[in-house]
Amino acid sequence: MVHEEQTLSKKHKILAFTLILLTFVMGTSEFVIVGLLTEVSTSIGISIATAGTLVSGFAIAYAIGTPIVTGFVSRFPKYPLMLVLIAIFILGNIISALSSTYVVLMGSRITTAVVSGVLTALSMSIANTVIPKEKRSTIIASIFSGFTIANVMGVPLGTMIGQWSN
Repeated sequence: MVHEEQTLSKKHKILAFTLILLTFVMGTSEFVIVGLLTEVSTSIGISIATAGTLVSGFAIAYAIGTPIVTGFVSRFPKYPLMLVLIAIFILGNIISALSSTYVVLMGSRITTAVVSGVLTALSMSIANTVIPKEKRSTIIASIFSGFTIANVMGVPLGTMIGQWSN
């Protein structure tokens, strides 16, 4: 018996690309601050060490907030929830970019951290549900590659833009 490899439909390919792009954007948002600590500290009048806590704050919020919020929102329909979370993520990043105080910046980073974690979990859940079984592991690995691509391309580009615009 010849085994026919199942190909992804156009809808599946668009979904996979969108989820990879989402993880790329979230990864860039998460890590770009590392390259901008000097600019952030100067801009809002804090030490570089204090600016560094924005990285730790994000990581702690992601680790603690993600499972709690994911458990709370898991009862809602996935696609509308994803759209709401993406809107909150965008708003949180706009607030981060425009913030002039440490407290506002930390608050927006904490918000985007938790939303990023929930969006990552939601992305994996959607991929696991929608993508054909034969392609699922490849697509899920590709979605996670968005974070790797963010570290290789997004963070340096975001750092350059952030330093240039300062």
